[in-house]
Amino acid sequence: MPKLHLTKSVIDELKSAATDVVYWDDSLSGFGLKVTPKGRKVFIVMYRTRDGFSRLRKYTIGPYGQITLAIARTMAQKILAARLDGQDPAGEKRQRRNKAVKDRLEDIVEDYRLRRLSIFRSASETNRVLEREVLSRWKGRSIHEIGRQDVIKLVDEINDRGAPAMASKAFNVVHALFNWALGRGILEKSPCLGLSKPSQGENSRDRVLNDEELRRVIFAARQVDRPYGAIVELLALTGQRKSEVAYMTWKELELDKALWTIPGSRSKNGKQHMVHLAARAFEIINAQERSGDLVFPTNLDKPFIAFSRAKRALDEVSGVHEWVLHDLRRTAVSGMAALGIAPHVADKILNHQSGTISGVAAVYQRHEFLAERKAAIELWETYIDGLMQPKPANLLQGNNGAVVARC
Repeated sequence: MPKLHLTKSVIDELKSAATDVVYWDDSLSGFGLKVTPKGRKVFIVMYRTRDGFSRLRKYTIGPYGQITLAIARTMAQKILAARLDGQDPAGEKRQRRNKAVKDRLEDIVEDYRLRRLSIFRSASETNRVLEREVLSRWKGRSIHEIGRQDVIKLVDEINDRGAPAMASKAFNVVHALFNWALGRGILEKSPCLGLSKPSQGENSRDRVLNDEELRRVIFAARQVDRPYGAIVELLALTGQRKSEVAYMTWKELELDKALWTIPGSRSKNGKQHMVHLAARAFEIINAQERSGDLVFPTNLDKPFIAFSRAKRALDEVSGVHEWVLHDLRRTAVSGMAALGIAPHVADKILNHQSGTISGVAAVYQRHEFLAERKAAIELWETYIDGLMQPKPANLLQGNNGAVVARC
């Protein structure tokens, strides 16, 4: 291989040959310029490792034109100095490149589901967020390419469509995923580091629908497409969680007893939970086609997950906005309290882990209040049924949604 004193004018005069030709710099051993048959000129460094194996390495600095001779020479000096310290810059560069190709986000997510996510009862909801919000944006990319600005953009896009609660949930999901990758040695730094968790919106956990809003939501639920409408109405009637209703199976039901038993594997607190079904709730469930294991399947016999899109349609039909499905649960327990149902009974209906009975009393209190819960559910459903009936002409709607008599 020829040796030259590389200068800009010398490099500019170099011509291409039938094969690659490397011109080595006579003032810096290992530093050279490769000229390809097509005339492309690329700065390189060649060295042998100092790990006992004396392996020959080639480090490509970059093309002449994009990188000046002065910058290339400085980079070559740094690479050769690192080699003297026992490092292998070319090998490390190749490892980074291989990692960027290998560690695709969808592969990392699949491993995360298998090794970590499968042990959590909230796995189904997390999987939904991963599919809808994360993989839909970042699939095909290396996890190493995803930076802080990508996370910020994800959160902003979800917030911009009016879903602050989902933005907060999506942030939590990617934060947990990147922390797991960090712990597995896949990442050296999480892109979520230093970012603030997004707000869920003002009073997002305090929303209780008034009577008129609840009536409109249930009326709209009866008009929108299945299975979403049925799920929404059942949430209002039973006060159970969205995922518990959406993933309900026929095996969990004892229709002859009007009972639904949620197994501990699907409940938030890990405890089996019994739900009484009053007349309308029973009617909704019994009206569903039995085409598979799920009570509320999609056309593909999969659990319904398109909640955000369906919720927008429900809001348009009902005219009720700025609420989330979980507010139906809060509305149910508030409504029961207004009907005189004891707080500890309402806690049992909602399967709250720590309710009004706590401390030493909770240790000894094992009564499930089944009879009281059944009566409470029936009373709540009767109240809702009253909201759905046509109002007599001598009744007016109050400012808070309550019905008052005309004087």
